[in-house]
Amino acid sequence: MKYTEEIVRATKDPSILIDILRTGDNEYLCILAVVNRNCPLEILVEILRRGTDNYSQYAARNPNCPPEILVEVLERGKKDLVSYWASRNPNCPIEAKINWMMKTGRILKEDPSKHIIEYEKIKEDDFQDLKDLL
Repeated sequence: MKYTEEIVRATKDPSILIDILRTGDNEYLCILAVVNRNCPLEILVEILRRGTDNYSQYAARNPNCPPEILVEVLERGKKDLVSYWASRNPNCPIEAKINWMMKTGRILKEDPSKHIIEYEKIKEDDFQDLKDLL
């Protein structure tokens, strides 16, 4: 059967999405199939484990993507679009996201000593200035 963009966007039938992804004839329709909320979880997992095609970054965006596979993607420690979108997925555990960001240099280890308030430098005038503002 020939599928159209409208059919792929609107379908709730996972077998149609699987058919589109298995044949892979039309890259745009495959992308629409993989971001469809009705795309079966096992297909999303399969695509993300493979991680070698254009569909992987779109699979990582799917809001139904299981947290376990998102963690698996981030643990690879790659600085690619698949990992980026896995980290942006609402199902991604925050610990996995932070670890990936530290591994790839997106964030550095925080230095708590940078946040010490030097109370002795606070002057009474500062308090008065604050009171005047209020």
